[in-house]
Amino acid sequence: MKQGTLFAVSVLAAALPAMAAPTCPSPQIVQGNNCTVYTALGWDAAGTGTASLLTFYVPPFVSAPVNFAVTALSSSLGSAYTGYFGIMGNVPGQSVSQILTLSDIAAGGPDSTGSVGPGQQVQILITQVCWDPTCTSAAPAGAVPNMFSIQFSQSSPNSTDLSLTPSPMLTIQFLSGNRVTFEETESATQSNSPYSFIPGINLGATPEGRYVYTGAAVNQPFDAISVSNLNNPYPISGTLTIQDVNAKTIATAPVPAISPGGAAGYLVIGRSPGDSLGLLPSSTVLPAGSDGIFHGTLLVSMQGLTPGGACIVLAQEYNGDTMLNLPVLLSSAP
Repeated sequence: MKQGTLFAVSVLAAALPAMAAPTCPSPQIVQGNNCTVYTALGWDAAGTGTASLLTFYVPPFVSAPVNFAVTALSSSLGSAYTGYFGIMGNVPGQSVSQILTLSDIAAGGPDSTGSVGPGQQVQILITQVCWDPTCTSAAPAGAVPNMFSIQFSQSSPNSTDLSLTPSPMLTIQFLSGNRVTFEETESATQSNSPYSFIPGINLGATPEGRYVYTGAAVNQPFDAISVSNLNNPYPISGTLTIQDVNAKTIATAPVPAISPGGAAGYLVIGRSPGDSLGLLPSSTVLPAGSDGIFHGTLLVSMQGLTPGGACIVLAQEYNGDTMLNLPVLLSSAP
């Protein structure tokens, strides 16, 4: 066990002898004597009334420890920002927080995750995004002050162990003081496909019923998405399409260009005319079901991906005080 680090680390007691390269089924790739997958979480939030809880877990039925490593930590500006960037966090239940940069939490860093043994869990609660070493400076112009994205590698010499181990998980907490008012959970995922299918969406069908509040609760569901540009040297852009249950296209909208290493979040439909957070205009009318709500599917198609590059699309559905992460199916390009 490492001493003086934020993450608990389980280390193999003895070095393994040299082994032949394993056979790794897609999307795993061979790296040395290990099978490896690369995953990411985009549009995570810490500060200004939010916190993010990262969880690394290895099930008890795998045969050996699985190695987790952070490969990238970015702001909403991506590679366009070259100044100081870090996160403040602690182990849940401990009061002492640390300010960490990529060099601290990357593989081999003093606070890297390292190997997690069967049945073990490692967690970090991230409470603030930091723009200087003291975590007191304001975010630079154009940046989302409490947003970060984080990328990982996950490795094991046993491809079955790797398949059985979940990707890093994220719980975003929305706070009122020290009280969690609601939260949503998502698992890290990554794809080099230009298509992300997000089934099962629900949206208020007409402007008159959409974003109408009773107290603090919205009466009809609405949706938001986030898109991250990972490992591509150039900006990516795309198209969002809403389809009904019969695959009929109801509406389309462009997804603006996202810089390398960056991420952006949007409401699917704007709240008012000219809403910069809305991909579709607030006047959008959708066919309603018998309950007065539209039920359908989102298809997000991204262009500009390069070999080895990827994008990640996550979706959340809001209704009242509840935010539910929707399942995301990532397809191969046709």
